[in-house]
Amino acid sequence: MKVKIYLLLFVLGFSFGCKKPTRVDVLTDGDYTGVLVVTNSIKSVPVTWPISISLKDGKFNVTPGADAGLKPFAGKGTYTFKNKIGYFTDEGVWTGDFDWNMILNGEYDIRSSGVDLTLRKRLSAKTDLSPATSYATIDYEYILKRSN
Repeated sequence: MKVKIYLLLFVLGFSFGCKKPTRVDVLTDGDYTGVLVVTNSIKSVPVTWPISISLKDGKFNVTPGADAGLKPFAGKGTYTFKNKIGYFTDEGVWTGDFDWNMILNGEYDIRSSGVDLTLRKRLSAKTDLSPATSYATIDYEYILKRSN
């Protein structure tokens, strides 16, 4: 009886030990479509916009969906990737009449399975704790799926 239990435990341990990871956490070249999700801690429902991103050879190109009504209307630039963090540099010149955090620019935490890609903007923590400071938090996240 002990032999069967040990054999069962060995088989279970072996099967869990051989499981391949489902996340690869890399930026793979390709075309991705999905949404830009902006979550505000004060509002109960996040705002989403359809978006497409092309990644190729360290360059990116962002195109909002036709019905996005999103400003900026597009973006392009370069990116690098290191230790699960993507560093994006937008090359555009922009006016000041919209939320600049919606531009794919700066540092992003990367989660990827090779097909699914999530880019979450890394914002610096506020150190000003004066009473006039707003304590609302806003998160910017691209939730994408590879389309080619």
